[in-house]
Amino acid sequence: MSDVTEPTGRAVSREAAAASRTPGAPKGGGLREVARRAGVSVTTASHALNGVGRVGAETRERVLAVAAEIGYRANPNARGLRGARTGLLGLTHRTAVEGGITDIEYFVKIVNAATWTAMAHDYSLVLVPPSLDGRPFDSLPLDGTIVIDPLTDDPLLTRLSGMGVPVVTTGRDLSRKDAFPWVDNELSTCAVAALDHLAATGARRIGLLTGSTGQSYDEDAAAAYLEWCERTGRPVLMDRAESGTDSTAAAHRLLTRPDRPDAVYVVMEKFGFATLAVCRELGLRVPDDVQIVVGADGEFARSARPELTALDLAPEEIGRQAAELLIDVIRQPPPAGTRPEHRLVPAKLLPRASTRLVAEER
Repeated sequence: MSDVTEPTGRAVSREAAAASRTPGAPKGGGLREVARRAGVSVTTASHALNGVGRVGAETRERVLAVAAEIGYRANPNARGLRGARTGLLGLTHRTAVEGGITDIEYFVKIVNAATWTAMAHDYSLVLVPPSLDGRPFDSLPLDGTIVIDPLTDDPLLTRLSGMGVPVVTTGRDLSRKDAFPWVDNELSTCAVAALDHLAATGARRIGLLTGSTGQSYDEDAAAAYLEWCERTGRPVLMDRAESGTDSTAAAHRLLTRPDRPDAVYVVMEKFGFATLAVCRELGLRVPDDVQIVVGADGEFARSARPELTALDLAPEEIGRQAAELLIDVIRQPPPAGTRPEHRLVPAKLLPRASTRLVAEER
C-alpha cells in the first residue's frame, strides 16, 4: 500500500486522500484541516476520530468537535480491514553515512527481510525518508515503526512515543537502552572476535577506526576495544571519523602515527574502503604491512583487492526479527511497566585475504 501524492508532491495519508474523494465532503474540510484547527498532528487527529491510539480525552473531544464543526466524516474505507488498524508499518534509518540507506548492503538486507516478513503477516512496509525530528511521520497513519540505528537521546523516538506509535529499533538509543524493544548484534562480542582474530595472526599493534555519531555500533566497538586493550596489555591506537565524512582523514591519521598499527579493525564497511585507499597511498601492503577487518560484510568487502575479512552481522535475520517483534507489540501491547523485549542476533567472522592465517593454520 503506497501513499497518495498530491500534485504539489506532498504525501498524504490514505484516509485523507479517501476523504477528499468522498461525495459531499466539504472543500478544505479534510483530515489535515481538522488537525490544523485542533492544533494536533494528522496522525493524532486520525487516531482521535477512529478511537485508536493513545490520545487524551481532552484532545479527542477537541478533534471531534472540530470535525463536527466543519462537517468532516472519516471514510471507513480508508481505515483498512483489520479493526482500527491501517496495515502499514514504517521503517526509517538514522545513519549519518553519506549516500543514504540504499548505498549500504547491510541496510538494504534489513529492509528486504522486514518487507517480506511484514507481507507474510498481511502488513505493508513504508520506507520513510530520514529527518532529524521525524516530521514525515505526522502524515502517515502507521500501526508501528522500525527505526534503524537510533541516535543517542533520539528525538524521533521521543516524537513517536508521544504520538502513541509502537516502535522497535535495530541498534539501541544508548540513553534509553531499556525504553524500547530492540533487535541487535552483540557488537561488543563482535569486536572482540575481530581483535582476537588479528592477535592470533601475529598482529602486535591493533588499531580501531570508528565513527563519532554516538550511535550504539560506534560506542559498543569503542568500549569493547578499550576493554580488550586493557585486558591484553595492548597499546590503544584509536581514531574516530568525523560525522558525515568518508573517514579518509581519520584513516590517514591512524596509519601515519609513529607507532603505526600493523592491523586495524574498522567498524563500518565504507571505512574499509578509505583504509585500503590510504594504505595504497602510503605504499603499505595488505596484509603484509597492515591487516584489515571490517565490522560489516558487504559487496565492497567481497570485491575489494585484497578481499576484506569481515563480520557477517546477519542483517536479514535482524530485519525479520525486528518486523516480527513490532507486529507482536502491535497485536499484543505489553502491559504498562513491562520491560521491553530485547533480541540478540549472532554474527560470524569471515576470514579473507586482508588478514594473515592464524598460527595453527600456517
